[in-house]
Amino acid sequence: MKRFLLALSLLLATPCWAQSTADLFGAGKGLEMVGGVLVQAVGAVQLCGLGDEAPWRRSVEAINRHHAHCIAQASGWKALTDKPGVLAGTFAFDLYWKTDGAKARAQGAAAYCRWMPWKLALEPATATEEAKAKFLRERPQVTRKALDEFISLLAYARALGEDTRWIEAPCSDFWPEMKR
Repeated sequence: MKRFLLALSLLLATPCWAQSTADLFGAGKGLEMVGGVLVQAVGAVQLCGLGDEAPWRRSVEAINRHHAHCIAQASGWKALTDKPGVLAGTFAFDLYWKTDGAKARAQGAAAYCRWMPWKLALEPATATEEAKAKFLRERPQVTRKALDEFISLLAYARALGEDTRWIEAPCSDFWPEMKR
């Protein structure tokens, strides 16, 4: 329900002189994607004992800092979240932690850790061609393209907190471009 309300609030957001409703909508769609990824990564760190939470938490903070930067440019960016005073990174993380995080914890570590290639995504040095091929042999229903997209999406979310030059970037494109 909260996701629906977020989408609805983005559609109805009053445009401000420095950004349009389309900018807010695009930023909100990206926030849905990235927020979910960050929660899944932290959940996998906690449940599977892989990697470290710190890079994912830095990404949440970087999103908060960029959102604050955008609000300073144009107050209409406050409409990116439906909670006054809560910045986008924290808003998305908390929202998805209550839903997706709870589902992951309810599944239990064994089930949650088995269904995705967490090690390849949470510990990037392990994402060798040999490790990817082994994963695909064990899970023939997964395509190479899907595996690469999963690893790439998590790498993008992690990079938000590692290369923070985007935080002070213009807000016309809320999110930095995803490298393929």
